[in-house]
Amino acid sequence: MPRYAWVFNLDAELELSRGRPGYVPQRKLVAQLAEHGRSSRRLLGPSDVELGPAPLPSTLVGRAWCPTPLALAALRRAGIEPEPHPDAATLRRVNHREFAHRLGGGLPEQAYSTTTSELRALLGDGRRHWLLKRPLGFAGRGQLRAIGPLTEKQWSWVDASFERDGLLVEPLVRPSFEVSLHGFVWRDGRHELGRVCAQDVTARGAFRGVRLAEPNELTRAEAEALHERAVTTAAALHEAGYFGPFGIDAYRYEDGFCALGELNARYTLSFSTGFPRPTSDLVL
Repeated sequence: MPRYAWVFNLDAELELSRGRPGYVPQRKLVAQLAEHGRSSRRLLGPSDVELGPAPLPSTLVGRAWCPTPLALAALRRAGIEPEPHPDAATLRRVNHREFAHRLGGGLPEQAYSTTTSELRALLGDGRRHWLLKRPLGFAGRGQLRAIGPLTEKQWSWVDASFERDGLLVEPLVRPSFEVSLHGFVWRDGRHELGRVCAQDVTARGAFRGVRLAEPNELTRAEAEALHERAVTTAAALHEAGYFGPFGIDAYRYEDGFCALGELNARYTLSFSTGFPRPTSDLVL
């Protein structure tokens, strides 16, 4: 069984959002994420280590939270060869919110917008409330709540989003119960799913904690919809050229059940709780 040297690049989406080299992690943000994401270290196997300044044996295999170019470069600088991984273009494509949107299972009236005219038509007269999401974000970052007509400052945020990539637009709802389901896709297309987790998140979507869901906390229809969406997602990831860990988030809200609220094609803070096998068993 391999021993792994891990890179916990919890800011992977920020790197992927550039779509080109040149991302420089901000020290303050990296420190904040390290504190916020302390539970990510539960992914370490009993013989695994976290990459740091101390020299490590070259017999270790490199593994990353998300194998972005910066994470792979850090491993190679330490003389450690990364495990097999999807390329950066594939990582960006499958973590992009438009990819999950096209899989279906999101909220009714959800749409992906790339122009101001499209967005104005979607938002209408401002009497309905909407949530606008940049396509590569995490922990509630890169989101705007549209409550009433957008202000000039908010339109500036929208314009900057369209210059980069576009926006996922969906009705603003209040989740009453949030869950996640994790899986792993091998290079040959096989996949394995874990156990449903109950998520504790802030109103803005930041992670606070996780536990295994009780058998009766989802209705039968909700559980079936979640499982079906996870299987569909695993197949779509393989077809797109992705292999490795993934997780989907879902939630109950006042009008129904959203079976695919988010897709993370990487490790997550809940993975070690929701996946039945230790990560050291997951050899690519």
